[in-house]
Amino acid sequence: MPTSQDLQKILREFNLMGYADTSAKYIDNGKNGKIITKQIGEYKYEDEFYGGEPYSGNETIWFNGKDVFRCVYWGKVEKGIKFGDVYDFLRKALMQGPNNNLVHRGPAEFIEGNLKYTNSIEGTIDEFRQIEKIFIDNKEVYIAYFFGGRVNIQEE
Repeated sequence: MPTSQDLQKILREFNLMGYADTSAKYIDNGKNGKIITKQIGEYKYEDEFYGGEPYSGNETIWFNGKDVFRCVYWGKVEKGIKFGDVYDFLRKALMQGPNNNLVHRGPAEFIEGNLKYTNSIEGTIDEFRQIEKIFIDNKEVYIAYFFGGRVNIQEE
């Protein structure tokens, strides 16, 4: 069973290989959604999402075939905002990675021109609640919620 630190490190690697990477290829999952699967050693990662605006999805990490991490998410871009621009900026923020006590996605804050990304979290990789936002000229135009943590820690 991986430690919390090991899991946090591998999640970061998978996040960089997923949505943050503009060349990552999500494929049709046969259920009106998209999915990406990645493998690093004994770890397997899957990110499956549905929708466009708003969107929802989940991430899972397996270690030696046993699920050890799950995260569910939901997010949206405000109506009237060109979401391609917002998501291009989001990818740049995600490439920065988490800092401080953050365990997932991007840094606490990332600014480029009139765009600002913020990421706040309660908890640790073991159990967390996170809110990610993007602002244009200090007006909130994007929000996403993430809930997740380790799974299958206790044995019966």
